[in-house]
Amino acid sequence: MTTSAAPGHAAAETTESSEPSKVEAPNASVLEHEYDGIREYDNPLPGWWVYTFWASFVFSVGYLFHFHVSGNGESVAEAYETDMASAREERAKQAHGQKVTEEGLAQLSQDPALMADAQAIFGQRCVMCHGARGEGGIGPNLTDGSFIHGSGSLLDIYATVSNGVPAKGMPAWSLQLTPMQVSELAALVGTFQGKNLPGKAPEGTPMNAR
Repeated sequence: MTTSAAPGHAAAETTESSEPSKVEAPNASVLEHEYDGIREYDNPLPGWWVYTFWASFVFSVGYLFHFHVSGNGESVAEAYETDMASAREERAKQAHGQKVTEEGLAQLSQDPALMADAQAIFGQRCVMCHGARGEGGIGPNLTDGSFIHGSGSLLDIYATVSNGVPAKGMPAWSLQLTPMQVSELAALVGTFQGKNLPGKAPEGTPMNAR
């Protein structure tokens, strides 16, 4: 003998099963604003997002101090100029070979880019003694055509720059600069000759008297 469920009971079960389950609201307050009938909960930000935000903030402060306040950092433009100077130095080295000659130094003095590099070195290393334009100060005037050491040839200038004058406090720049930088610096000093800028009185022997 079989039995069947009452139609009303079956309909009730069907109705209950078709009703969507209610989702409990999260334990967070609802913000007051509303957009197009949509309201949002005031949930806290994910922890990983907060940590990332503060880490990036601390990094940006350190970056600002390192590159723009302390002056220790090298900017992209400065790094580019350094790389370009190294490339010019390497090309000059290949063009003039390893041996330093009067002709090679003269050719260096005709290269505007290399002389700009040498001028930057001169500004960093030599200005305090020889003046911004070579007019002299603590050290001798480099523009008057008189020389204390050597005859004034580019090779003699190179020897003085390379070996220094320890008795007068001039360091041997070959110990601090690359060989090509020493050559560029000597070539630059050679271009000062004949300018006769007002400054320190001539010292040594004039070139035309040698």
